[in-house]
This record gives sequence, C-alpha cells and structure tokens, in this order.
Amino acid sequence: MIEIKGLNKTYHLKTGDVAAVRDVNLTIHDGEIYGVIGYSGAGKSSLVRCLNLLETPDSGVLKINDNPEIVIRDGKASLSEKELNRMRRGIGMIFQHFNLLDRSTVFDNIAYPLKYSGKSKAEIRARVFELLDLVDLRDKTDVYPSQLSGGQKQRVAIARALANNPSLLLSDEATSALDPEATESILNLLRRLNQKLSLTIILITHEMAVIKSICQKVAVMEDGYVVEEGDVYDIFSHPQKPITQKFVNSASPLSRVHKMIEADSELVRTKPGELLVKLTFDRDCVGESVISTVSRDCGINLNIVLANVDIIDGAPLGGMVAILSGEPENLEKAFEYFDRAHIGVRRY
Repeated sequence: MIEIKGLNKTYHLKTGDVAAVRDVNLTIHDGEIYGVIGYSGAGKSSLVRCLNLLETPDSGVLKINDNPEIVIRDGKASLSEKELNRMRRGIGMIFQHFNLLDRSTVFDNIAYPLKYSGKSKAEIRARVFELLDLVDLRDKTDVYPSQLSGGQKQRVAIARALANNPSLLLSDEATSALDPEATESILNLLRRLNQKLSLTIILITHEMAVIKSICQKVAVMEDGYVVEEGDVYDIFSHPQKPITQKFVNSASPLSRVHKMIEADSELVRTKPGELLVKLTFDRDCVGESVISTVSRDCGINLNIVLANVDIIDGAPLGGMVAILSGEPENLEKAFEYFDRAHIGVRRY
C-alpha cells in the first residue's frame, strides 16, 4: 500500500516560487491501477516524481509498500542512501519519451538495470528473455530503438522498468506520444501486467479517456491540489468539481451537444413546451425500460438527440441527450419519475 500524507513541493525559480504539490493526501492499495489526472502545470508529474524521490518534497510523509515510513522536513528525507536504493528497486518508472539508450539494442536496454544487481550473465539473459516474452517483443531482441515504432519503444521501456521485479510501476504520460492504436495496445499491456503480476500502477495522464479505459480510482489535480478523488465510476457518473466535469465531458460523445447548442442546430432547438435535457443512467438503472415507461406513464414525448453507453471498471454507464415535450404537469411527473429511478437530469 502507498500512503501519502501532507505532501508539499515548491520550486524556487528565478521568476518566483511555484507551488507544484500542495498538501496532497492519498492512499493507494496493492494491485490498484490508480490514475492521477490534471492539465499541464497541475502538479501531477511532480507528485509522481516525489514518490521515488527523484524530486525531494519539502515536507510530508511517504509510506511505500513494506519500506520504512519516510518523513520529509525542510526538504530532507528520513532515510539512508541504502534505504533509498532499496525503495527505488521496488519501483519501476516509464516516461512519455521512452528514455531508451539509442546505441544499445533492445536486449541491452532491458538488461541495463540488471548490470549491477549481482546476477550472472546467464541469469540476466534469462530474465531479459522472460521480459521480452512478457511484452511480446522476442523477435526484436537485437534491434535498435530507431528501428522500432513508438508503441514498441514503450514496450521496451516497460520491460526495462520491470527488470528488478518492482511491486509498483509509475507511468508518467506514457501514452501521450503514441497514436490511438498504440495507446490502446499499451493500456491493454498494462492491464495484463497488473493482473498477471499483481502490479500496482500509478498512471499520470491529462486524458480522461485513458483513465476511463484502465483505472479503478482517480485523483484530479488542479494548481497543486487534489480537488477530487474516488472510484472512477463514481467520478464519471457524478463529477463534483468544474475541472472534473470538464475532464469527464472531454471523454464523452455527449459533449457534442454544447457545440450543437452554440451552432443553434435544429436538432437541439426547442419550442414552447419543450425541454432539452441530459439523462445519466448509472449501473442501477441501465437496461431498465425507462424511455417507454416515462412516455407511457407520464404522457410525454421524448426525442433522442444523442445517446451513449460506456463500460467503466466493468459496469455500464449510460447517457442520453433528449428533447422532452408535453404538458407542464406531465413534464413535472416525468422529473419525479427520473428522481425515483435514480436517473441524473441536467436541463440545458
């Protein structure tokens, strides 16, 4: 388990002080894929670099798996060099730009972290081939990074990060430089590694679609603070903060309704007695005959403009943009029905 308590990091630059991480408190359980999302400058990369002390926080407390609790005061951590090296061996890290050795083969890139591990050449060779099989790159053993695609380079970086059998993998924007197909491939690989190796993964990203695809929990950062945190499903179905709502909308096809409204599209133009609404169906009501029931029992018409169903962490989350029409008392009955059925309603 990873525990972060009261973590702070400020950079002292010529142009002034920048508070990158402010009073962050998080608990990440073993085997979770935990997402941290925020826009550029939100502090997410600084936070993840503080976890393996690539950046030393100004203050706070860290507990990384079975390592001693680390207390940081005035930019100094309460652990020896030996303890720091031991902790770092249990943490792998992958980056947006791969950080591979251009003049070394795939084999040598993966073998690099094992050079000073005390293993024999035969043991290193066996471990490298084990990792190559794990990331499906056995046929690229003697190839150089320049001969690989972006997705293949990231697979090499992942294999290298796993060389010392870490229990925690930190992923700092690891899919940001990849095309959609390669991104999906890397996310599927990370999901498989999480399940096969019981690997805890902390995934830093600015893309909510990545969070939706792979994470179980997420923390949303803004201006150095964690402003919202929880299960990914709950965050997507009921985002509370404006920044979270913006991220959720960015990953939803239903967000097109805003552009349609701005363009005064006929599809969303309402007449007297009509209301444009967004309906959200969570795991408790997806699959229910809501539309036919509300039309029949409440005496309203419902014209569907946009609709979508996502599967998030194994559970369905549905959404619909529709125009409701009917007598005012019937519309009120419909909203009462939506409330009883736990269907979220937003009026535009």
